[in-house]
Amino acid sequence: MKKIQFALSVMVIAMSVMVCNPAMAQTRKERKAAEKAEWEFQQKKREMERQRVLDSIENANKRPAESALGNFVDVPCYDQSRSDKEFFRELGTGKAIDLASARRMALQSAQAMMRDRLAHQVKGLATDYSKTMSNSKKGAEMEQIIEGEFTNIVDGFLNDADNPCEKWSQDRTGNFNAFYTIEIRKGDLVDKLAEGLSKNEKLQAEFDRDQFRKYAEEYMKKQQDFQNGQQ
Repeated sequence: MKKIQFALSVMVIAMSVMVCNPAMAQTRKERKAAEKAEWEFQQKKREMERQRVLDSIENANKRPAESALGNFVDVPCYDQSRSDKEFFRELGTGKAIDLASARRMALQSAQAMMRDRLAHQVKGLATDYSKTMSNSKKGAEMEQIIEGEFTNIVDGFLNDADNPCEKWSQDRTGNFNAFYTIEIRKGDLVDKLAEGLSKNEKLQAEFDRDQFRKYAEEYMKKQQDFQNGQQ
């Protein structure tokens, strides 16, 4: 009985080896069986690898338990989007089914916010600087001229703005999320304003280019110091 069991075991092992290894199969039927077994094994292996990847993504996307303050989220490019004493910076975001559209939306978002920021800065500068004029009428005219000059140059600044940070991701729905930061050097904005104002016929000899540049730089420095104090 033991001899029969031993023989059967040897036979099972031999058949298993031939099925799992097509090179050792001796007949056409055995080769087909071995190839089928190998194909099924590879399919199962691929499925297991795919499931491992999906499980990894799912675990990475699991939300932590909410605290009383809610969940904190790290925003890509945030650290590179904060203005400082040298640069104005803005971060734009975009979401679309394709990456090109998401990036374009993020850039347009950043440009729109930068336009608003610069307009606010120049408006404040124009109002303050107009008070240095000899009379209120000239002051009001100066304010309008400065704001008009800003309108003339702002598009060029937005189109030529540098990009210190760009990141994107694809979520589980297939949509792309883009994050795009732009920056404009404050000194370049002041120089361009001063250059345009010095050529304005209405100002003529009353405009002091160097005095305006110094005043504008000091104004923007105070604004940045104030903003830093609010953070």
